[in-house]
Amino acid sequence: MSQRSKWSLIGIPDHQGVIHVGGRIGTSRGPSAFRSCFARLKGRDPVQATLYECGNVGPISPDIEENHRNATDLICNGHRASGLSVVVGGGHDHGYSHLLGIYRALEQDLSKNLGDKADSRKIKLGCINIDAHLDVRKPSPTPTSGSPFYLAIESGVIHPKNFIEFGIQSQCNALELWDYITLHKIKVIPFEDLRHGKAIHQFKKALKKISSACDMVVISLDLDSAASCFAPGVSAPQTEGFSSTDILEMMEHAGEDPKVGSLGIFELNPEHDIDHQTARLAATAAYHFVARALRR
Repeated sequence: MSQRSKWSLIGIPDHQGVIHVGGRIGTSRGPSAFRSCFARLKGRDPVQATLYECGNVGPISPDIEENHRNATDLICNGHRASGLSVVVGGGHDHGYSHLLGIYRALEQDLSKNLGDKADSRKIKLGCINIDAHLDVRKPSPTPTSGSPFYLAIESGVIHPKNFIEFGIQSQCNALELWDYITLHKIKVIPFEDLRHGKAIHQFKKALKKISSACDMVVISLDLDSAASCFAPGVSAPQTEGFSSTDILEMMEHAGEDPKVGSLGIFELNPEHDIDHQTARLAATAAYHFVARALRR
């Protein structure tokens, strides 16, 4: 099958990073709730028929770094099998596992195609984090669900200029996180600039900027970027945020962009969901992303 005739799904049933930051636990059940809702989705696009199911990362242990290593390996292998992937968590600390897994998949593909010449070719991986939180918290001493992009930047998986924080809410982030963002000159598009129907235009603008500069783009969707009336089942619910329509439209635009190769959906917490509302949003977001990507 060609790279765009199937897509890979990877689950990460892990909330160890959420526990270490003091969040509401329950995201370990996120992949199961997602799959239950996703299986019910139908349509004219061959989304279900082209699914390559990679299963869940496991076993999950109290060792966060071990869980990250196992998740990275499964994401790398799953993405290489199709060239298009969706990762469902789990805590957002696995935003790092996601980026590292995609980076290694690109490295291996580059090495396969270019051989020795690949050593001189630096991969440019881009990322848009759709989130209320900056998630650049320094591990102290272990990583938490607030650490993914600190880990990705410090390890060289992504360069700060190829990273955009989208929908960030000022009251959700401590001063030291803003200091890190300022130091590394990371682009932040705050939620206050996205009110009154501006979100989609600004997302398309941000995606165009990152896409033009990178070999591949990863979208990292933290479901707490949505207002709690649309997504109550998350680790850190927010009074204000994106609507379901905003989320779905952003996923459609992401799927249409040929540089976007992978979507991560994090912080789905069925323990606090209401009538599977958040799980349905997560599943529908993935469906819209994959449907548009398969049409490319």
